[in-house]
Amino acid sequence: MTLAALLQDCAATILYGTRTLADGCIPALVDFSLEDKAAKGLRRLRDSTPRTPQFFTALELAQDVPVLLLVGEAGSGKTVLARRLALHLAGEALGDARFNLGTLASDVPRDEAGTTMREEWKTAILPHLLDAPVTMLPDDGLLIVDRAERLGDGGPALLAALAAQGRRALLLGDAEACGAWPIPLGVRRHRLLPPLPAQREAFGKRPGLPANPGLMSLALSHAALPDPAAAFTAIRLGTDAFPRFAAERATALHLATLPADRVARLAADPRWHGAIRHMRDATVAQALVATGRSDLMVLAADIASAPAEALARAIARDDLPLPARLRAGRHLARAGDPRDLAELVAVPGGTFTMGSALHPNSAPPHQVTLAPFRVGRFPVVNALYAGFVDATGRAWHSADGRDPAMANAPATDLSWHDARAFCAWITPLWRAEGRIAAQETVRLPTEPEWEHAARGGQPASDSQVYPWSGPWAPLRCNSEEAGVNDRCAVGLFPAGRSPFGADDMAGQVWEWCTTNWGEDMATSSFRYPYADDGREDPDAAPIIRRVLRGGCFSSGAEKANCTYRGSLEPAGSWRGNGFRVAVS
Repeated sequence: MTLAALLQDCAATILYGTRTLADGCIPALVDFSLEDKAAKGLRRLRDSTPRTPQFFTALELAQDVPVLLLVGEAGSGKTVLARRLALHLAGEALGDARFNLGTLASDVPRDEAGTTMREEWKTAILPHLLDAPVTMLPDDGLLIVDRAERLGDGGPALLAALAAQGRRALLLGDAEACGAWPIPLGVRRHRLLPPLPAQREAFGKRPGLPANPGLMSLALSHAALPDPAAAFTAIRLGTDAFPRFAAERATALHLATLPADRVARLAADPRWHGAIRHMRDATVAQALVATGRSDLMVLAADIASAPAEALARAIARDDLPLPARLRAGRHLARAGDPRDLAELVAVPGGTFTMGSALHPNSAPPHQVTLAPFRVGRFPVVNALYAGFVDATGRAWHSADGRDPAMANAPATDLSWHDARAFCAWITPLWRAEGRIAAQETVRLPTEPEWEHAARGGQPASDSQVYPWSGPWAPLRCNSEEAGVNDRCAVGLFPAGRSPFGADDMAGQVWEWCTTNWGEDMATSSFRYPYADDGREDPDAAPIIRRVLRGGCFSSGAEKANCTYRGSLEPAGSWRGNGFRVAVS
């Protein structure tokens, strides 16, 4: 397709009614905020006033990230975004200023408060807009691949090839299918957010519009969903007779007329899951639970409910794709997670290898001897930390610490002092209930204790050391490569468990240690080998940073491992740092 034809084709894309993309559209936001970017590497402190997240637009992220996979549900605006960018780039290449971003969108609301900033595309580059499967790869410009889920199992390989070749690419695909892909190093995956209320109001000029952009366009054009039986047939035959967001919702109406056991049989094929997820039927949920399949257990919880014990077993089986795993964790939190989230695991005493030659702050590898201790199987979760806050009145500036769907996620936005105060509070309670002995104390782990619990007996290596005693695997932890960009329920990555049974020791949240780092963020004043040289002084000055370990959800493989050393001032906090306890 020539650039002129591409320009004409994209400009004519119907948004709703008679309105086309050339008339303008709502800029899509992604689950990556300005604070997330500033806090990468723990380079800033959050002040005591919680801030409303200000999100990047999808186009800004596509400009910053060479190979980007954006995922969203049906109707989230993926195709409109692909064509909007191609429209701008084609117009730019042809010198046609009618379709530049300043015309299509002026000031973009970025948060719930309606704060606006101007969206710009600063890179002159040719667009190559393709529907998957990809049959050719252009040598220049930006490759834009819509409906990337059609790549199937070849999707991750294409992403890896694009990253290895230093190419520019934006892929857009279904949140369930593409959200389950293992993401290669050098690639980022983010999720499209629904339009903010301020955006919907500004665009639609009427209140009460649905959050799904596809449904919003139907409402604004006064159009109806397709005939339910016809939509059912379209999904069964795999045709594109209707937009998928409309076909799934209409098909859900048809499925509601079928016996529950037949719906459960259809659910064996994932292509029906999108439609079933729009049902609200307890009888169908029971039929799904009766199959015993992990994915259908989560689907049952999506549409009605599933037993919490069954969801916990499904997570433990570790056979769920990542999107279903994340939903299972949220359902489990709402249902009352039956797992012992305060469980302690034993770490035997002895001599182990600490450190790595791969980073100056972690070198050299050396031997450290420790006494036996126990460590939390999980980081301290919101529900447990909320009990401490309720009992003591301690301030906690967390945006989602009280969210029922996040009760089993790590507690964050916590300073080193907050973590130590929790340990002091929980010690007599756990003694009273017999979880720990009368002479035992709950505290933060020292840096050697944390590393020993994470790596076990793994020796020094020329490559990174991970808790699972093997090479990097992106779906074994909640790191940047997983593309979650937030905490999730603890214990969702059983394959990433440490040799001593501790979960989430790579990624998820940075974890405070007792150990001092020094004043300089880049270089520790307390170098290896580990020694009794004042680095465990709990009364060190406030400017002395404390060690953080393990990386978080926005950390890549070079930080989400057993040996990388991070740090932060003891009064600092962020939504990416929490802690786990040690007992000795």
